[in-house]
Amino acid sequence: MTPTPSLPAYVTPPAPTRSRSRSQSRSRSRRHAWIAAALCGLWVIEGRLLSRGASYSGQTGVGGGGHHAHLVVWVAGLLVAACVLPWAQLATRAVVAVTVSWSATGYLLTAGEHLPVWGLTESAALLVLLGLTAWRAPVRAAVPLGIALAAGVLAAPVRDADVLSTTVVAYALVVAGVTALGLCLRYRDAERAHAVAAAREAERLELAGELHDFVAHHVAAMTLMAKATGSLTEDARVAASLRDIQEAGDEAMTSARRLLRVLHQDQPHRRPLPGPDRLTELVEEFRRTSPGAPDVTLRVDPGLDTGRAPELAASVHRIVGEALSNVAKHSPDTSDVRVTLRGADGRLFVSVRNDGRRGAPHARRAPEESGGLGLVGLTERADAIGGSLTAGPVPGGGWEVLAVLPVRR
Repeated sequence: MTPTPSLPAYVTPPAPTRSRSRSQSRSRSRRHAWIAAALCGLWVIEGRLLSRGASYSGQTGVGGGGHHAHLVVWVAGLLVAACVLPWAQLATRAVVAVTVSWSATGYLLTAGEHLPVWGLTESAALLVLLGLTAWRAPVRAAVPLGIALAAGVLAAPVRDADVLSTTVVAYALVVAGVTALGLCLRYRDAERAHAVAAAREAERLELAGELHDFVAHHVAAMTLMAKATGSLTEDARVAASLRDIQEAGDEAMTSARRLLRVLHQDQPHRRPLPGPDRLTELVEEFRRTSPGAPDVTLRVDPGLDTGRAPELAASVHRIVGEALSNVAKHSPDTSDVRVTLRGADGRLFVSVRNDGRRGAPHARRAPEESGGLGLVGLTERADAIGGSLTAGPVPGGGWEVLAVLPVRR
């Protein structure tokens, strides 16, 4: 195998938790920016319509009452639209929006000012808040706030005494659609969270089994050496101490096996732990079974030795296997795959990179956001041994799964 060239600077990811939170924060900021821009544009358009006196004839009564009603609708739209921005908790913003909307409706109905422009910006902002409430608000708060927001949207056309019943029905259908969309998103997130938790739990159980295997090897060696040394020593006190060590080791092994049986009561039988020599077999199997017979290259640093750390070798095998499986599933147009293992500064860089396309986002993402659950489990494994794992597009095209694992000497 040939030496691995120096990896580019981009392959060193930030700490996984920090990277995850920053990515989610940027995503929310972009969504809020788009929604705020749309509402701002709608508010400006509505202001132009109201300023031109878009009302029924005869509604600009004595004292400019119609103009005053227009101003109330326009200001209410601005205040409710501001509640979409994340300046406070969602429930707080929803309460403020409901208060503003119902205050404007009550004032207009009490003053008898009926407008054909019912508050387009206000209604749109209320619908956005209704969808967000159905999606993300706690259930206890979501039910009353959702009802109040929906009623606020439905009350907007009622401000016009001559409104058609079909308009109210159309508003009700829109409200029902937005609510259903929010509930569907809530259900999707709950299912996703459950699946991610299940994947992490499965990986933790696998790690528990591997921990037993690693510890069993060393503890068994310790007890055998204690037994052998005790049979050779002539000092009674030393022999007694060595017997105590042997008994403690046997009890530790018994407790570990008992705990492992409890953890794996409903789990299938585990396969033997793979070693570093199995990587070549893994790559060859992928080359044979993948469609299009892509060119697969395995490069490992000549001085790299993971055999002394079985948990590291098992993690490398799992990461490479899952990454190659993802290439076969999600990048059928791949023609070149490079599997690279390189050690530097007490860390092991495991990179699986292909030149295919995969619904390319514009930035590297945490595996929880990429859709697949296999990488979620591997992220849990990498975190458990003090490493990190990311997946995403790379400069020049293609997709890369990169794990950075600590090498303990």
